[in-house]
Amino acid sequence: MWGALTASTPGPPLPAGSEDRLTPFAELVAAAIANAENKSKLTASRARVVATADETRRRLQRDVHDGAQQRLVHTIIALKLARDALGAGQAVSGLLQEALSNAERANGELRDIVRGILPASLTRGGLQSGLESLVADLALPVELTVSAPRLPAHIETTAYFVVAEAMTNIVKHARADRAAVNVSVDNQSLIVEIRDNGVGGANPAGGTGLTGLFDRVEASDGTLTVTSFTGAGTTIRAAFPVGEHISVTRLEDTSVRS
Repeated sequence: MWGALTASTPGPPLPAGSEDRLTPFAELVAAAIANAENKSKLTASRARVVATADETRRRLQRDVHDGAQQRLVHTIIALKLARDALGAGQAVSGLLQEALSNAERANGELRDIVRGILPASLTRGGLQSGLESLVADLALPVELTVSAPRLPAHIETTAYFVVAEAMTNIVKHARADRAAVNVSVDNQSLIVEIRDNGVGGANPAGGTGLTGLFDRVEASDGTLTVTSFTGAGTTIRAAFPVGEHISVTRLEDTSVRS
């Protein structure tokens, strides 16, 4: 409801049918306002998506350069020194150990970066496996229930990152001591629900990461609702249309507690 359209006259009553003629005009005005508002939201959402993508690229570049790349540079230097020392008949075990240590650390750092981009468990085992791996790494106890078939990779990936971002918000802001994630299919829609028993009062306009969730869900033609009363925890519910994909896979019920 954006407002009201009224008409009055200090003289004789308005002609018969005035309300009937004003009603479609009010609907036209409402549609124009809605279109303008939706265009503004879409423009802002696209700008946030671009900014997020740019920041992600900068973060990956920084992580690789400051971490694994430096380890590999030290590995190369140590191996060159070992080669020269070996040619001079000197002991090289210390240099080789240093090179090995740097290479192993670089490998670990690269593995962590790749896991943050797209977890191997999600790629190989689907949404259930990916979420199991996600909640297993959290200090917060999470009850995970998955009752959904395998779905196309882009749907599973979007659902995974919705849960991942929601859990990040819970850990950072909710001050909760437990959470629950439920993934199911209802009426040809994938339903992802995340609940916590934290302080509540989550506000998408407050900069707590919920805006990013809205952008991610809407980009997949989904809907997102947030229920969060102060002192009563927060429930985030995302719905993604999956349509005909449901009929081509077998539904499996699983429940995992972490």
